[in-house]
Amino acid sequence: MKHKTHSNAWGEDLPEDVRWDLYALTKPPTEAEREAGRAWLRDFRADVLPHLAAAGLAAPGRSAWYRFLGRMREAEAAKAIISVETSKRIAQGIVRADVDARLAADMMTALSVDAASKGNDEAAKILADSAAKYHAAALGTEKLRLDQKRQRTAEETLRLAREKFEAAEKRLAQMAEVADAAREGKVDPAKVADEIDRILGRRT
Repeated sequence: MKHKTHSNAWGEDLPEDVRWDLYALTKPPTEAEREAGRAWLRDFRADVLPHLAAAGLAAPGRSAWYRFLGRMREAEAAKAIISVETSKRIAQGIVRADVDARLAADMMTALSVDAASKGNDEAAKILADSAAKYHAAALGTEKLRLDQKRQRTAEETLRLAREKFEAAEKRLAQMAEVADAAREGKVDPAKVADEIDRILGRRT
C-alpha cells in the first residue's frame, strides 16, 4: 500500500525542476558527461551532502534522502506509464483520422525517436511498431497504385490496338466494296484509285 507523502518531507518544498535535476545526478553519467565533470551523487556523505551544500540546499538525513529517491523513482515510472498510454492514444487517433499511411509512418517514427530520447523505451517500441505497420501499408498502397496504373496502361494500349484493327478492317471492307463495284461496272474504273486513296485517308 502506498503511503501518503507528507508535505514537510525533504525535497517536497523544492521546485520540480530542481528535484528532477538532483534525481538525474544519481544516475551514472555518460562518457561525455564524465569528461565534462558532471556530478554523480553515489555516496550520501561523499557526494550528496557536499553537492547540496554547494547548491545552497538544506541537507536531509540519510533516510530522508533515500525516501526522496524512492518518491522520484515512483514519479519516473508514472511518467513512463503516462507516456505509453499517450503513445497508444496518439496511434489510435491517427488511425481514426485516416491519415495517409506514408505520413502516419513518418509521424510515428518521429514520435518513437522522441520517446526513445526521453528514455521511454516501451513507448518508443509501441510507436516504432506502429511506424513499421504504416510503412508496410504505404508500400502496399504504392504497389497497388502502380499495379492499377500498369493495368490502365495495358487496357488503354489494348483499346487503341483494337480500334486500329477495327479501323483497318473497315477500310479493307470499303476497298473490297469499291473493287466489287468496279467489277460490276457500278464505279468508273478510272476513279477506283481515287476512291481507295480517300478510304485510306490519303486525300479528302
